[in-house]
Amino acid sequence: MRFAPLLLLPALVVAQSSSSASESASASASASASASSSSASGSSNSTAYLTQVLGALEAANLTSLVSVASAIANTSSGAAFLGQLASGNKTVFAPSNAAFANVSTDVSSNTTLLGQILAYHILNNTYSAAGIASAPNHTIARTVLDGGGFDLPGNFSAPLVLTSTGNGSFEIVQAASNISVNGNATVVSNLNIFVIDQLIALPPNISTVAGELFPSLAGVIGQTSLLAPLESAVGVTIFAPSNDAISGITAQLGQLNSTSITDILANHVINGSVVYSTGLGSGNYTSAGGEPFTFATNSTGSFVTSANTTAQIIQSDVITNNGVVHIINQVLVNTGSNPSAAASAYSSATAAAATSTEPTGAVTATSAASTASSSSSGTTSAGHVVASLPGGPLMAGVVSVLGLVIGGSWVML
Repeated sequence: MRFAPLLLLPALVVAQSSSSASESASASASASASASSSSASGSSNSTAYLTQVLGALEAANLTSLVSVASAIANTSSGAAFLGQLASGNKTVFAPSNAAFANVSTDVSSNTTLLGQILAYHILNNTYSAAGIASAPNHTIARTVLDGGGFDLPGNFSAPLVLTSTGNGSFEIVQAASNISVNGNATVVSNLNIFVIDQLIALPPNISTVAGELFPSLAGVIGQTSLLAPLESAVGVTIFAPSNDAISGITAQLGQLNSTSITDILANHVINGSVVYSTGLGSGNYTSAGGEPFTFATNSTGSFVTSANTTAQIIQSDVITNNGVVHIINQVLVNTGSNPSAAASAYSSATAAAATSTEPTGAVTATSAASTASSSSSGTTSAGHVVASLPGGPLMAGVVSVLGLVIGGSWVML
C-alpha cells in the first residue's frame, strides 16, 4: 500500500499566497508574504525529502514500516521524531514486513510506543560494518530515543550495542538474543539503511533484566518495596556476580556481619554514572561504597578490581532504561567503606552530567570519561561479551541481593 508523503507533514504544509494578492499588499505585508513563501519552500523541501525516503522504503518492500511511520505522523511526538530524520547523518535499522507481522495488536495500536520503537531503530551518525568494533569488543551507538521513561544522566539518548562478526556483517547485541545485520546498506540522502528481520527491543528496566537473566534475583526484588526507587534512579552501573561466583563464596560471606556484606554489595555499584565497556578503563570511578575501581585488559579478557579482588567481565553492556549491567565471574570482596568519597563521586557525576553535551558519534573511551566519577584508574577501553553465562541465574539469598545508592544513601534490596 502506498502512502501520500504529505501524511507525514501535517504541521508543515503551508498554503502559498496568490501572486495578485502579493502585488497589492503593503511593504510589511510583502515581507510577511516573503516569510510565508520561505516557509512554504521549506515545507516543499521536507515533502521532497520524505518522498525520496518513502520511495526507497517501498522499493525495498518495507511497506509495513511506511505504514507505521504514517500512523505516528499525526502525533506531536511522531512528527517531531520524523522531523529529526533530515537533520544530520543517520543510520536506520529498518524492520522487514515479517518483523512487523509478529507485533502484537496492543503494540501496533499504541502510537506513542510505536514512536519510541522506531526512535530506537535510528542512530545519530553514519555507521558501517567496517567501522564497528570486532567481537568481543563493542561499539556503543546513540539512538534518537530519549525521555519517556528512558532516563540517563544529562538526558542522553538510549544506546544500541553493536559488534562486528566479520565477513562484512555485524550484530545488534541484546540481553535475550542478538540481531544479525547484513553489512550492505542502502544509502538514501543522509540515511544509511540496513534491513533487519526483527524489531529491536526497547531497553528494559532493571527488574525485567533480572527476570530474564537472573530469575532468583527478580524474586528477591519482587519481595521488597524498593523496586520503584531502583528503577527511577538516573544513571547506574552494576557489576553483577554470576551464579557460580556467588555459590563459590557463600561460606566466606557467611562469616561476615551485615555491615561488611552491605559494604561488599556497595562496592559493586557506580551511582550516578553509566559506564559502558568502552569507558571502563578511561575514567576515574568510585563505587557506591566509596572505594576505587581499577580496570585492565589482556588477551584473555577484561577485568575489574576492587581492593584485593579481581573479577573478569564475562558479559558486558547489558543495557537498561536507566543504566548498564556488566556480569562478572567473581564477587568483589571489598569490605572497605568511605561514605565521604562515595558522596563526592555521586555529586561530581551528577554535576558533570548536567553540563555535558551528548556526542553524536559512538560512545568512546574519551566521551565516556567526560562524565566519570572520581577516584580510580584503568587501562582498557575494550568490552567483553560471552554468548552464555556459566552457572545460569543468580542464587537467592542474602549474598545475591544487589544494592543501590539512591540520593546519596545506601539502600539494600
